[in-house]
Amino acid sequence: MNEAIEVQFRRKGKRLRVKRQLPGGIEFDEPDPLERTVGIEFSGSTEVTRMRMDSIRRIQGWDPGQFKLRMSVEDGSILLRGANEHALPEGRYRIRVQIEEARSPKPQIAMLDHDGRATIVIDVEMDDRSVEIDLAAADAGILDVLGRSQVDGMNAIDWLEDANRRPTRQACLLNLLASLRTRPKLGAPLLPQIHSVFFVANDRIYTKVDRGLLDALQTLADDPVRLFFAEGSPRAAIHGRLLTQMPEPPDVKARFQALTSFRAEGKPSMQVVVAVPPPDLAYTYAELDLDLGNPLQDLVGFFVHMGELLDGKPTNHLDMRKALAKSSAKEFLCYAVVQG
Repeated sequence: MNEAIEVQFRRKGKRLRVKRQLPGGIEFDEPDPLERTVGIEFSGSTEVTRMRMDSIRRIQGWDPGQFKLRMSVEDGSILLRGANEHALPEGRYRIRVQIEEARSPKPQIAMLDHDGRATIVIDVEMDDRSVEIDLAAADAGILDVLGRSQVDGMNAIDWLEDANRRPTRQACLLNLLASLRTRPKLGAPLLPQIHSVFFVANDRIYTKVDRGLLDALQTLADDPVRLFFAEGSPRAAIHGRLLTQMPEPPDVKARFQALTSFRAEGKPSMQVVVAVPPPDLAYTYAELDLDLGNPLQDLVGFFVHMGELLDGKPTNHLDMRKALAKSSAKEFLCYAVVQG
């Protein structure tokens, strides 16, 4: 059987093509493209369809509520197929798509015939907000880190001043630097341990840091005050990219074998994932991100499940600006959010 459901996207009445599938999600065909995580709610909308899905579960030995699909990007669309050629029965399905930094409020119904192909069109609303950045009165420590950093082949200060860069990425960088300036304490921040930033995503940054950062975080985690908590090896696969993306020759990369994660108390909660360095290096690398509150909200790639969307989703740093403005980091935020 060759059943498949094609998911097309549309923005402002025009086709929005998916350019490619990446390890962390999809990338639309757009300027300064973002690797967008995607959540898919998939369920039968009739009793007959639900019975057919239950039959597939029993045959495949899947857990109740679990229904596996294969996903690919073809000709600008997402294609959903059964886990094997017999595992997506004909029927009537309710599908809702959640995309990072976009909204798609209405679920769609797909009518799938035997050996057929159904097409649904998802209307998405993009986040059109921008940022106004003013570094004139920025903290000297933050400016020092920016001056030493390269993002997308540009000095980080020039990158922040480039209006063609994605505002959420710019906000992400500034939010995390402001947080590093105030955590664990205003008078003893982690920021001096940061040598430079070499990659900025929509919800996290990758940095070169002093190897002493690892010991400093462990000391904080061991302190009964518990300003940081040790989490051990990070669970989400996305953190492993730190080991592959660090700017080192392959032979040096191979010497970094493990990651360890720490999370700051309070809200927003900062996570620091540090690469355990070889004993002869004076530096190492760390990934930093902020969560509005849920410590387990890393969503990587596609998520297909029954019944409801996952509660967690990647942090939108334009939204994070409001939360940080209520914390000690407010004095070190160098930008304002402008409504589109």
